[in-house]
Amino acid sequence: VKSTCAGKDFSTWARPNRRFLGQGVYLPSGISEKVDELVLAIDTSGSIGQRALTLFLTEVKAICDTVKPDKVRLLYWGHSVGGGTDVECVVEYMRDNKITPQATIVLTDGDLYGGWGKWDCPVLWAILDNEDANPDVGKRVHIKSGEME
Repeated sequence: VKSTCAGKDFSTWARPNRRFLGQGVYLPSGISEKVDELVLAIDTSGSIGQRALTLFLTEVKAICDTVKPDKVRLLYWGHSVGGGTDVECVVEYMRDNKITPQATIVLTDGDLYGGWGKWDCPVLWAILDNEDANPDVGKRVHIKSGEME
């Protein structure tokens, strides 16, 4: 989340800008101490039980404590924002409501039947107990519930 949402409020020589290193040019990279708006989209389809939902909300708290975003939109989704498992409903909801976050984090078990969606912002997939789920868009992180006891 920090690397995706990094802005350019300040410059640092601690990490040279990688875009120019191949040309032998060393320039500072941009950093930011703030994250504007995040959308946290929590899968509430039938395959998600109370334990998984509790783990997702624990992750939401950890994300907020770590990056301290200015604004958080918490969306519960399944087949639509509010019940199947089609994440495109999140994308459509964001477009319809003109929500343009710095990034979206989707917390899910990865059992989707509608594909991974066509996103207008960076997306991070936090996938619970399903290492076979490999989104074709965005970045993914696999969460093992057994390691979160």
